[in-house]
Amino acid sequence: MRTLSLMVGLAAAFAACTPPKAETPEAEQKPQNAAPPARVDLPPIIKLEGTIPPETHPDGTMRVDGLVARREKYFGQKLVARGYLVEKYECPEDAKRCERPHAWLADTPAGGDKKLMLVGIDDRVRDALTVGEQYVVTGTFDRKSDDGFVLSTGLLVYESIQGLELPPEDDDKKRRR
Repeated sequence: MRTLSLMVGLAAAFAACTPPKAETPEAEQKPQNAAPPARVDLPPIIKLEGTIPPETHPDGTMRVDGLVARREKYFGQKLVARGYLVEKYECPEDAKRCERPHAWLADTPAGGDKKLMLVGIDDRVRDALTVGEQYVVTGTFDRKSDDGFVLSTGLLVYESIQGLELPPEDDDKKRRR
């Protein structure tokens, strides 16, 4: 008896699982006076290659924004960059401890959002630099410097600045260090 009821139950279950037959409903048929498809106005296509700043100046020196945009390509390499000095660190008179001398370069005298930190300079170099002036700096582009600066977007470790005249080294300042 159990076997018979089990067989009847299975037969009913399989009969209920038959796929439905496809019939075309009247709603899917196109009406005779249908409107044309709606027009969609999309914004113009953005060319991404135009948004990346140029890599170099016409004279071959690196641009600050071009270097920062392509930083992965240049980490650990010696290069020549040209930019305006937009800021230099000055230790406050009443400070007990000061940061190491450093400065910031940008492509315009006003600065902007892309700046390059210049590290590895000493007090003589920092004092000889003038905010707003354009400089051509040779150095190594890296994430960290030997004097403790770390910046994930990259920094330029100073080697030389073209045309910068440094004052003679002061022996008294040398002894105080």
